Amino acid sequence: MTKTAMEMPRQSDVRLAKAGEPVPSDEQMIRRDKELQILIDISAVLHSSPKLDEVLQEALMAILRTLRLKMGAVYLMGGSDAGRHELRLAAHHGFGSTLTSDIQRFSVSDKWVERFDSHEPVVWFPREGIFFPTLRKRMAEEHIEEIIRIPLFTRKGVLGLLYLANHGDLQVRPDRKAFLATIGHQIGVAIENAQLLESVQRARMELEITFDAIQHSIFLIDHKSRILRINRTSEAVYGGMGCLIGRLYWDVLYQRDEPPSDCPITECLHSKRPVQREGPHPLWDGYYRYYAFPVLNRSGQLERVVYYEKDETEARKLEQRLQQNERLKALGTLAAGIAHEIRNPLATINFNAQLLHRELSLEPTQQEMFHDLIAEAKKIDAIVRQVLSFARPREPQFLPANLNAIVRNCYQLVRVHSRKTPIEFTLDLDEKVPPLVMDQDQITQVLMNLVINAVEAMPNGGTLRVSTRWFPDTASVVLEVRDSGEGILPEDQDRIFDPFFTRKTEGTGLGLSISRQILERHGAHIDVESRADSGTAFRVTFPSRWSRVLV
Repeated sequence: MTKTAMEMPRQSDVRLAKAGEPVPSDEQMIRRDKELQILIDISAVLHSSPKLDEVLQEALMAILRTLRLKMGAVYLMGGSDAGRHELRLAAHHGFGSTLTSDIQRFSVSDKWVERFDSHEPVVWFPREGIFFPTLRKRMAEEHIEEIIRIPLFTRKGVLGLLYLANHGDLQVRPDRKAFLATIGHQIGVAIENAQLLESVQRARMELEITFDAIQHSIFLIDHKSRILRINRTSEAVYGGMGCLIGRLYWDVLYQRDEPPSDCPITECLHSKRPVQREGPHPLWDGYYRYYAFPVLNRSGQLERVVYYEKDETEARKLEQRLQQNERLKALGTLAAGIAHEIRNPLATINFNAQLLHRELSLEPTQQEMFHDLIAEAKKIDAIVRQVLSFARPREPQFLPANLNAIVRNCYQLVRVHSRKTPIEFTLDLDEKVPPLVMDQDQITQVLMNLVINAVEAMPNGGTLRVSTRWFPDTASVVLEVRDSGEGILPEDQDRIFDPFFTRKTEGTGLGLSISRQILERHGAHIDVESRADSGTAFRVTFPSRWSRVLV
């Protein structure tokens, strides 16, 4: 059949070429195919691992294997320092251990690097031009006369250098500069990508370390109110609830079917603004501050909320104690002035009453009235002395003392004081408690006050336990007075150390105030644990600077 205008010629009959352009020879086509295959192989290697040094080693091996070369090295460019750049050996093959140790690093000037930024081509240079003597020796042993230096570059500049020992019948000639430059660019892009990935991974790791190092609970919550992520503290504090990721935040933080009306997270989700709250923790004892911070995308839409809980219990106690100390200071000054004003006329009343009692002939009822008058005057004088003791406490006389001996002495005194009350006394004393530097009389006063308060809290009897413990890890001693009495009302627990506060029908309400004042002068602190109808425990902790063994 004859050809028509519609018949297509066979593909083998067609050669496409631009006008005036020479048609590549079969040999050139084969070489280009090989070069393309080399680039494909290198590309596959460069994407085989996220670790830069592994990638460079694999890429170097692929190049040497394909080009049938014995030796090669890849150097990465460091930052500029004092006008010079340092290059670090990142991958190598064929050098041996001795030679490798000699060529780990070298530096070049900034001007030398700028030549590469001007796209200096691939360079062939002879063995004599190499400044590593051990490398020149090795090249001579291997009959290698020259080395090819290929810059590894991107649009940002040169990131490193590839060195290939050029030898044998298949030496790479200068007519393949473009191909080698393409390899250099390909590896340069891979280096840049790997460095960016390492930078991102390093930043992420630093963020994770920082996130987990925070000693307060942090939750990352999405816009659907579900927990995305928590730090280690949150896992430790709330971990008893099982897996927290993916759960609704109110199910974990409040253990409720819905969040409370004053929940900072809910407000933050709706307002897209930071929210702060403070108050008692919803699940356990303690005073906390709660923060909720919105995370917005570029469009201003809320994507997440960062929720942060900070335990302020001790800080609040310290703040309250400082405020109380200021009040006590002012009250002490006032009380001292009033006490002095009362004491002078009281002394006159007492003296004249006793004088009249001796000089007058009184009826029995009158005698009784004078006895009551003198007794009440003495009570007032005792109160005045106590007020003055609170307002102007004497300086403690610090001497070595045996805390257990003080406890035993107080125990004997209180047994006499409480004979009419069926109380079971228990002493649990740690004989390892070392001698402490303290004012023995003042600490006795503190202990007697705590024990008498405990006895008075059990009018119908109960158990009273006094214990001491030595903690060598913290070099501290703890004294505890625990009773099974009626306990302290929750609303009173923050006030029991206030001066003149008392629920008793008798007494001044200064006992605990003076006790804490004494302990603070000793560098110790006192804590209370009490529940209504379940008893009370007072713990006095003498810190390390007072709990040292005297040699």
